[in-house]
Amino acid sequence: MTASAAALLAWALTGEDLPVVDVMTTSQFLESLEEVGWPTTRIESHARQTWAEGLPWPHPLPAGSLDNIGAAQWYAILGEVRHTLGLSVIHLPPGPPRPLTPDERRLLDEVPPHHGPIG
Repeated sequence: MTASAAALLAWALTGEDLPVVDVMTTSQFLESLEEVGWPTTRIESHARQTWAEGLPWPHPLPAGSLDNIGAAQWYAILGEVRHTLGLSVIHLPPGPPRPLTPDERRLLDEVPPHHGPIG
């Protein structure tokens, strides 16, 4: 996968390695995706279907992908595109239930009485 911000963003939105042009604006990027078969309606549908299946969307990037961009810049770019698409609400699948660890149980048991009940 190429390391350009546009290629990484296309991967995150579609889960595919797409030939998109490195562009400067969100609207130009979305136009570039539409030219390769991913109009905004398809991206929105794909996101909602992925969430419904309990999978993460935007798609996780391969390790080391942000070496040339930086996490803060990446999340700003991704956030702007998600906001433009109307998909800025974070959807995470629920985690599986698990028993408390001994340390978690101890912390719950040691709550001072003036804090009241937890849960």
